[in-house]
Amino acid sequence: MQYRHLVLVACLTLGGPAMANDAPASDESIRELLAITDAHKLIDTVRAQVDAMVKTSSQQALQGKAITPERQAILDRMRTKMEGVIDEMLSWDTLQSVYLRTYRASFTQHELDGIIKFYKTPAGHAMIKKMPVVMQNVMGEMQGLLHPMQQRMQEIQRETLQELEGLPAKDGQEK
Repeated sequence: MQYRHLVLVACLTLGGPAMANDAPASDESIRELLAITDAHKLIDTVRAQVDAMVKTSSQQALQGKAITPERQAILDRMRTKMEGVIDEMLSWDTLQSVYLRTYRASFTQHELDGIIKFYKTPAGHAMIKKMPVVMQNVMGEMQGLLHPMQQRMQEIQRETLQELEGLPAKDGQEK
């Protein structure tokens, strides 16, 4: 009987640290990680990229078309409203709660402590500093891959449309 009691005490004693390692990450440690990694700067970068995409797509849609001052004013108001939506949806105040929920659900306190410790090292600082450039380079490489893929997809679409047009029309269906 005493042996069982000893085994139970040993399991509880040894199991305690393992359970503590599984504790959810605290908001305080998540905020510390977000501060160390300058997560708010990433949000600012994304917001600027979305704004640039809206501007570019607007310019492409209007390319070659004459715009009267009245129409330009309407378009400028639309762009201002869209920028407002982007700023609202991609603000740090809006997204910080998303980060907190996501990190809390994804990491234990033990894991987050290790991540924070890493980011405080010279290698961690280098990772923080260089990762935006790495991601920018990866995106540039991906764009190079996407263009041929888009061309192939368009060719498949053209071939499929030609195949569909070659089928005889059935009663009640238009060609």
